[in-house]
Amino acid sequence: MWSILGDLVIGFFDFVADVLLFRALRRKHGRRDRSVAEDTFEVARFDFVTMVLVALVCAGLMLLLTFGLGLPAGWSVGIGVTVGVIWGVWRYAQLVRER
Repeated sequence: MWSILGDLVIGFFDFVADVLLFRALRRKHGRRDRSVAEDTFEVARFDFVTMVLVALVCAGLMLLLTFGLGLPAGWSVGIGVTVGVIWGVWRYAQLVRER
């Protein structure tokens, strides 16, 4: 039980740190200041919608490469993870540079 509570507390503080980092990055890039609620919503949408979509697409790509094209599992996982990382970083950069 303590492990679950610890994970919840750590997750909460991680999310708050993400929002503060996001606000600092936007301020550094000279973007307009938005309310904390708007930034919190954007970070939550990125974490829970965008990243889940990226993960599902990359997992599908890995399965397609392995079972559809017959690539070795190691190559399929490497390609899938690479695509996911590039796509995630690109989406986060778009989010930071958004007006």
